[in-house]
Amino acid sequence: MLRILGFALSATFVLFTHALWADEANCQWQDQLVCACENANISLDDPKWRACFLGDVNYATTTQVDPLSSRAFSALNWPVTVDENGQAIIGVPDLDADRQGDWTPVWATWKSTRQIFRGGQPPLGWDDLQSAVPAACSELILDAEMAKVAYADTISRAVPPRLLNEYLNPEGHALLDAAGQPVRYDIIFNRQAYQYVVENKLWDPRSLEQYISANGKLDMPMGSWDQGADNPARRGAIALKTSWKILTDADDPERFHKQWAYITPVISEGRRIHDCQLKPVALVGMHIVYKTETMPEWAWGTFEHVDVAPTWDQIGDTNAGITPSGEKVPDWLFFKKNHSGAAQINVAPKSALVGKPSRIAKAYEPGYYFGPVGAKGYSATPCGPANQEFHCINKLMWDFFSGSVFENYHLIGTQWRQGGAYDGLLIPQILANSTMESYSQTTSSCIGCHSYAGPSDEAGKKRVYDFLFTFERDVNTLSVPVQGN
Repeated sequence: MLRILGFALSATFVLFTHALWADEANCQWQDQLVCACENANISLDDPKWRACFLGDVNYATTTQVDPLSSRAFSALNWPVTVDENGQAIIGVPDLDADRQGDWTPVWATWKSTRQIFRGGQPPLGWDDLQSAVPAACSELILDAEMAKVAYADTISRAVPPRLLNEYLNPEGHALLDAAGQPVRYDIIFNRQAYQYVVENKLWDPRSLEQYISANGKLDMPMGSWDQGADNPARRGAIALKTSWKILTDADDPERFHKQWAYITPVISEGRRIHDCQLKPVALVGMHIVYKTETMPEWAWGTFEHVDVAPTWDQIGDTNAGITPSGEKVPDWLFFKKNHSGAAQINVAPKSALVGKPSRIAKAYEPGYYFGPVGAKGYSATPCGPANQEFHCINKLMWDFFSGSVFENYHLIGTQWRQGGAYDGLLIPQILANSTMESYSQTTSSCIGCHSYAGPSDEAGKKRVYDFLFTFERDVNTLSVPVQGN
């Protein structure tokens, strides 16, 4: 029997007519599809409903796509279930978790590309939490290293430390924090993306070449809208790109999602040392990139910590220390006023070794492209079903995460192509994450750039690697430089 339900992407932000069919085979909790919440008898007004999100929208518009990105952020950052030994159960949200403070999110149990593409060796198993680390890292005594951190007990140990050895952005530049340390990056695949690689042996350069010869291009699985029992919703491939700041005594750890990480190489006093340190790291940026039937060129949702950097028109307030409304200006992570020796605004350093803090100003307000009311066009209408202002997406997300570190992150926007693949209009034309595309914010286009992902000997041929540079970087290039991959 078909049931019709108004499905709210951001609590009650946008209503959808959604056909609900309980298909147990497609409703594993690891996929966090809406049917999993239905099968658990979770109601729409229950906060647990946010542990699930759609496989696709029924029709791609800004008022559906951006809320879907927000819902994905809420669901993927839901606390993961842990076993009696305190170890994470991969991909399974804990519906009864206390969502206060900090925790290990679901996505932290997914596979980093470093665990998938291993120099021609098979990927680690999906259910294997452990991963190989450089010899210098394996020599560290974790308990002893963690004991050096005063707030160590606030950082979950449900997953092993993350390996962070990449510190150059796509343009080959580093973003340096106030301590002169570069931001580190990691790329992570969900189960669908991982299985596509494993089933087709795309981790092997010969198999990758044979697959391209036979099929013309890679084509990761697409998520779908629920169209009934014969065509239920599916979860498609999701890739995350995360950016991390090494925490120092000058930072407030209570404002960030934190994980333990192996930092290699170590950069100190202008030198790169082939060594390893265990450090607490803070999440400062995230791309959530998801592929669906209505958005086959992927949708590129991007999020930042609220303290990353000011917009250009906030710089005056930053220098004064007080906003025109009398509020205290945030202690920006990548824009310190009158910082001795700091770099010029939005100018990339010559090297990651210079030790000079970067100064970043954000080119655009979050949701600058959004209609009918943009980022600055706040109205007096409360954030409910009738209010489609962009700031309401973040407001509802912050309300949900109230009391946790995740209330300090916001959606910057989502880029997608209107009208399907290849020839539709990019919305928006420009979108950047200031922790990743720090120095190209006024020209950055996720889809435009990634459309050229493909074999280096086929320059100009688009979309061969399904918008994912990792296949050229991590599969075809078997000898990878330690700096920035």
